[in-house]
Amino acid sequence: TLHPTYRREYIDSQNLRLLMTFALAEDANCIDVGAHIGTVLTEMLRVSPRGKHIAYEPLPSFYKYLVEHFPSVDIRQLAVSNEEGERSFAYLKRLPGRSGFHERSFSGSQQIEKINVRTATLDSSLPENYIPSLIKIDVEGAERLVLEGAVNTISKYKPIVVFEHGKEGAVHYDTQPGQIYELLHDRAGLRIFDMDGDGPYTLGQFEETFARNDHWNFVACR
Repeated sequence: TLHPTYRREYIDSQNLRLLMTFALAEDANCIDVGAHIGTVLTEMLRVSPRGKHIAYEPLPSFYKYLVEHFPSVDIRQLAVSNEEGERSFAYLKRLPGRSGFHERSFSGSQQIEKINVRTATLDSSLPENYIPSLIKIDVEGAERLVLEGAVNTISKYKPIVVFEHGKEGAVHYDTQPGQIYELLHDRAGLRIFDMDGDGPYTLGQFEETFARNDHWNFVACR
């Protein structure tokens, strides 16, 4: 029997696979922000093999892995944020997937190495005339920063945005669901659903779901 958290993650990953299968064309362009080892990137290539895909991953070891295993993808060793420059990054050696701009507490001893990473915004770093069909964002609580630096692109092209927004990560960035809702719904004109397909969420419903912490993966679309 799976722990509820792992069960939720499994269901959401299966729902994401179905969403991409039915929503993306063969030549759809996809952006993977926080690509890790390319689990979602693999699905992007499966569904849209003729698309021009871009993946962002700041950790050197994961970046190297992605370059070696995804030669057709534009892999960028960058942390997507709301500004360009350089920033300190907490690399959790035993839980690398939980690394981020801010340190987070986890059970057991953690080996944390501070590294400097380059940052970029989607609005400024995407190729000219590049039209994304889907943007996936998994950045351990820094999703508001990513959206702030991508709101012009999202508002213009209205891609599907798959994003994580949970209490455990967002608290470290002083991010509340109202800020995410304002960026995606009010400014970009997208509707927000959970990965089970429930929605579209009102602001109140989005805030209630965040408070319950029973869903943390969402999709925003027209």
